[in-house]
Amino acid sequence: MKNLSLLTGTFGILSTVVVATPGLTQTAAAPRLPRTQPNLTFNVQRQSGACPRTVSLWHSSRYYEGGGEHTAIANTAAIAGAARLVGSNKKYAEFRAPLQRAYASCVGQARSNEDYPYLFRFGSGNVTFRVELPPDTPSNPSTISDRTVMANRPMVRWAIAD
Repeated sequence: MKNLSLLTGTFGILSTVVVATPGLTQTAAAPRLPRTQPNLTFNVQRQSGACPRTVSLWHSSRYYEGGGEHTAIANTAAIAGAARLVGSNKKYAEFRAPLQRAYASCVGQARSNEDYPYLFRFGSGNVTFRVELPPDTPSNPSTISDRTVMANRPMVRWAIAD
């Protein structure tokens, strides 16, 4: 009987740990493709060829004391095929996708303003989406914490301290 109550107590503790562990290890919610229209749009500066007039992305921010976390999902699926990650480290992430036939001749770029580190480059039949964070300073360290392809679109999560 003593062994049975010890066994029951052990399973009770283990089940509590197993149920609680995911909550302890989760930091931010996994990003999902929004059901809304993209909330940032950039004009494409065409150098040659047939280019889209604009490119867009979904951008969300979560601010906290001492900094913020940002998530960007580039809407490349509107103008290109499936994106793939072609390079990254803690300071940059770069994705490439083949442009739709209508834009395959495009050479140009679209850049966000100085508040965000987003760049779209067009050339060689592809669109390249790059997020490049500024060099760290003692008061403004930054890092890319996640980069993936979501619904054929590039997704980057990054954080910077104030």
